[in-house]
Amino acid sequence: MKNKNIILCLITVLVFITGYLLFLGSYPLLDVDETRYVDMSKEMLRSGDFLTLYLNGEYFFEKPPLFFWLECLSFKIFGNVSEWSARVPIVLLSLLPLGFLFALCKKVKNFKFAVISALTLLTSLEYIFITKIAILDSVFTSLVTTSCFCYFYTFFAQEKNKKYFWYLTYVFSALAVLAKGIPGVVIPLGVIIICSIIFRTKEAFKYAPVGTILFLVITLPWHIIMFNKYNPLFFEEYIYKHHILRFLGSKIIDRTQPWYFYLITLFWGLVPHIFILLPKLFSKFKTLAGDFKGIRETDDYTKFLWLNAITAVVILLFFSSSGGKLITYIVPAYPFFAVLAGSIWFKYIEEDTKLVRNSLLVMNIFFAAATVGMCFVHFILPREIAVNFMPVQIVSVIILFPFIVCSIWTFLNNKRFANFITLVIFMTLVSGIVTPFAYRFDYAFGQDDLMRFAKFAKENNQTISTYETGKRYSLLYYSGLSYVDFHADDPAWFEKELVRKNNLLIVRNKDLKNLPPVEIRQKGVKYSVIGGETE
Repeated sequence: MKNKNIILCLITVLVFITGYLLFLGSYPLLDVDETRYVDMSKEMLRSGDFLTLYLNGEYFFEKPPLFFWLECLSFKIFGNVSEWSARVPIVLLSLLPLGFLFALCKKVKNFKFAVISALTLLTSLEYIFITKIAILDSVFTSLVTTSCFCYFYTFFAQEKNKKYFWYLTYVFSALAVLAKGIPGVVIPLGVIIICSIIFRTKEAFKYAPVGTILFLVITLPWHIIMFNKYNPLFFEEYIYKHHILRFLGSKIIDRTQPWYFYLITLFWGLVPHIFILLPKLFSKFKTLAGDFKGIRETDDYTKFLWLNAITAVVILLFFSSSGGKLITYIVPAYPFFAVLAGSIWFKYIEEDTKLVRNSLLVMNIFFAAATVGMCFVHFILPREIAVNFMPVQIVSVIILFPFIVCSIWTFLNNKRFANFITLVIFMTLVSGIVTPFAYRFDYAFGQDDLMRFAKFAKENNQTISTYETGKRYSLLYYSGLSYVDFHADDPAWFEKELVRKNNLLIVRNKDLKNLPPVEIRQKGVKYSVIGGETE
């Protein structure tokens, strides 16, 4: 048994290293958010002002500073600003909720369940993509989920140790606030209130005074300094505009989506585990009322599953009720869904269940169809897209073919644990190897143009301005400039900029026909340079 546990631990470590660290710096920063936030961190380190955030030469009051502090620390440790040094603190921070998830699963059940749940999280499709890029949502996810897991521990820890987990709940909630603002406290607080009502516990009142002090000690200093220094602008931007109005759905970020947006996101984001999770959830609805009625008398394992289910629903409802929606917002729900999916895998591996076998049959058919489709997809794509997609296609097919063969063989021979490990290996290869190719394919449709223009401007000591391109921060980060003039809908400005010396004026190719006759100096797939001297 000891040797088996060591092997399972090694598998988990290898999955993390291969899927999350191996090729972390092999692809450029993503436009728009990664290039924006990493450039802001670089400017923070350069200026030495670790309190006030600046973007493109202007105040940035949209977010708190924790993410940028972590980035600066990483730049200092690794001695440079790069894709690797920008992303590695985000990935390493994700070990925090993973560790708590593992420890809790082991405590309420056993080591095998802990490994299965951890691997389920590490191989969920959206979690794979989002937790490896340097954006605020990745940091927020790690901190807010850790806060919730610390709260879960208060149900299972010894009485003498409970207070420490209560206080850690407040501490990580406070850090989540410093990472992304008000959602960092709303989500843990919502989970605590709802679970306290359902399980009829009153401990929250006992530890609230000290916990609140800890929370305020961490969150207040930066906020007070900013209020004193920049009010009323800070209040209007940070509180009113980017918390209240964004939640209410005003056109602050132009991301209005229907209420069911995150249900669709979870449907693909939980691939491949959605195939076993969804049928099980539907079957549970039949007995939900009876199960819920006896929730307070359940064993620790069942109670733990209920805590994860309640938290997943709280997060889903909170973000679904917001007017502004982005796919990255829902990522904090994945660790809790991973535990639920892990429990289904665990039961299936321990004792075969017909519902899961049928679900895995559907999954194998889906991946077999995907394998065949990937072989012929270039025939239906436009030529310019097919050429850029070819590397993704080749790598995907090389990984898909052996996976589908192994998956079908383990399924037909009822090798249940081997079937799970096959799926884990496949998703690890998707995470570590396919992801860089997928991102590079995306870059081919515009970002490659911007990075090339930016590097040319850097090499030739030129400035950059853009006309009606939107704010593309690849130009800012990869040029090394402190300011790029992103301009829109001003013909007089355009005429002046067109003749400005030592400047690259960038426009979208589709807008060229609407502009006065101009000389195209460099033309890319989506953007062109029409100003300044170029090669």
